[in-house]
Amino acid sequence: MNIGLCLSGGGTRGVFHIGVLSALRELKIYPSVVSGTSAGALVGALFCAGVAPTVILEEAKSVKWYHFLGARIPKNGISDLSIIKQLLQKYISKDAFENLNIPLHIAATNMSLGEVTVFNTGPLFQVVMASCAVPFLFEPVIIDQKIYMDGGITMNLPVSPIVPSCDQVIASNLIPIESMAVNKIKGIQQTLTRVLEISINQNTKFQKPLAHKLIETAEICKYKRYDLNNPDALYKLGYKTAMEILG
Repeated sequence: MNIGLCLSGGGTRGVFHIGVLSALRELKIYPSVVSGTSAGALVGALFCAGVAPTVILEEAKSVKWYHFLGARIPKNGISDLSIIKQLLQKYISKDAFENLNIPLHIAATNMSLGEVTVFNTGPLFQVVMASCAVPFLFEPVIIDQKIYMDGGITMNLPVSPIVPSCDQVIASNLIPIESMAVNKIKGIQQTLTRVLEISINQNTKFQKPLAHKLIETAEICKYKRYDLNNPDALYKLGYKTAMEILG
């Protein structure tokens, strides 16, 4: 049986995916193909390269926000995501999708055309960076003379690209939509965050039914998407949720 694994975007909540990977290993479930967006693209690339979940977790726990600040100031964001490239270079010897142990599909948003592009061949590192490039926070990535940014804008849970090659697909979703009280939506930051969540939910709701198993929990909503202070809690939550749904 060919089992596909889809890992959504969701910022630092991506450590949840690492817990899911540990659960899959314990349950002896071995994906034959993986897809990912943003944080899911990064975790997916390392996993498909053969990096153990425990090692990915230690890397996640070592990251601090100041690591994203380089020698130069990007024009269109706080960071140029060079830290992502350095991490990939550390564990992946050749910058190519074809060099991975497991086939990988990554969603990124083509800002010029206003549509999703799913990459699965050619250079890998720039594609992962493009998929992680959240607007205003990170600088856009140029690939083949086209501007790319966060895949979550157009396909945060890329199940459909791997459905044709799978008997079953397991999807791990980091941004479940939840109702929000009126007094919680106040100020520019909260409003923009809510707008992003609603936008992501609109492109995600068409992907969820395509998955045979959906690993998702409302508990993750208590963790902010750009807070680096809770890796252990997110890892344990991912492991626990996956074991409850798949075990």
